[in-house]
Amino acid sequence: MDKSTRFYEWIVRAEHSNDTQHLQLDRLTRPLRVGKVATPDNLDNMTIGQMVQLSECQDGRGMFYTICSVLLGMDKKAVDNCWAVDIVRFCGWVLGQVERINALFDKAKGKPTAEEIRAGVEQLKFGVFGLIDWYALRMGITDHEEVTNVPWVRVYKCMQMDNEVKEFNKRLAKEYGNGHRE
Repeated sequence: MDKSTRFYEWIVRAEHSNDTQHLQLDRLTRPLRVGKVATPDNLDNMTIGQMVQLSECQDGRGMFYTICSVLLGMDKKAVDNCWAVDIVRFCGWVLGQVERINALFDKAKGKPTAEEIRAGVEQLKFGVFGLIDWYALRMGITDHEEVTNVPWVRVYKCMQMDNEVKEFNKRLAKEYGNGHRE
């Protein structure tokens, strides 16, 4: 990719030549700026609502515009006038970070026990709304929209702590059960 190519030129060429197929977007590094907008050092301040918006964006042209709109507040015209290399690098970096964040959430959920699997825990997958609803219930929040403004790190830490307590309670119950057998 030529460093002096504007995004609107590159995206048209890329779509016709399948150039985006060869990019390993999630391995790109973050540029300091995209156009006149400074990029964040990390995504720790990203809200759950922004994560939802990013998770809903599709591959292709729309993905680039969505990421820049959600995280940088840029409209389509501003994105089109930026250097393509900066847009692609930023979006690739974001995709890699979001993948890392999703892996953290997956790990925090913990693995179900054999008994939970037999009982049908796998059927209790409610997606992003389930996550938002769980946090709202946990924190006594009545408006789900309010949860979308919470930084993802806070939601993640609450999930991690709740699951650690759940695992402890399982181990403790097992210990109490073992004590009654002796």
